[in-house]
Amino acid sequence: MVTVNDLKGELSPYQYQMLTQNDDSVAERAIEKAKVWIEAKFAKCGQKVDWELSYVQEALLKRALYELYAYGEQEEVAKDKKEDAEVLLEAVLGDCGKEGGSTPPPVIAVRRGTSDWHGFE
Repeated sequence: MVTVNDLKGELSPYQYQMLTQNDDSVAERAIEKAKVWIEAKFAKCGQKVDWELSYVQEALLKRALYELYAYGEQEEVAKDKKEDAEVLLEAVLGDCGKEGGSTPPPVIAVRRGTSDWHGFE
């Protein structure tokens, strides 16, 4: 499982201090939010999360970094981390993992008109 030390290892000490004010509970909350996001993605697809898989751990790390930057109101700086996490999960979950991916395509039916119908005369 991703830890606060893992997040610290991905950031310079200055970045970590700026994003968390050296409060590890901020980083813990970012990890928790990232876990909930991943669990929701899997639940949407009717699957359980296997936290031991390397790609799930990497997605968790990327999303937790994004959550840290979002907390520091710097979401645009970490947009790539958010996208990386999404791509990792989409590789496993397929279209189901995409936003709107489980929405069925629109359906249309056409029927030939009859000569006894006088709708638009």
